[in-house]
Amino acid sequence: MTAYVVFDLMQRYYVDEHTTLIKVHPLTCELKGTSANLLPNEILSIWELLHGMMLPSGNDAAQTLAIYFGHLLIQK
Repeated sequence: MTAYVVFDLMQRYYVDEHTTLIKVHPLTCELKGTSANLLPNEILSIWELLHGMMLPSGNDAAQTLAIYFGHLLIQK
């Protein structure tokens, strides 16, 4: 579901998944469950985070995308 929402918002707001970079929040790396092994303050593209979310089912990558797009919606 997170991937669907991210794809929808990228299309709606013309966000490029390759050039848009997101900084990983340190608390995101402390999530329980499956992980993409993200590092605090690491900077990744949306494309990389989507892979981290879908391939190893990384909760940390999903949360990072959710935080970014949540802030994007608040600003618009």
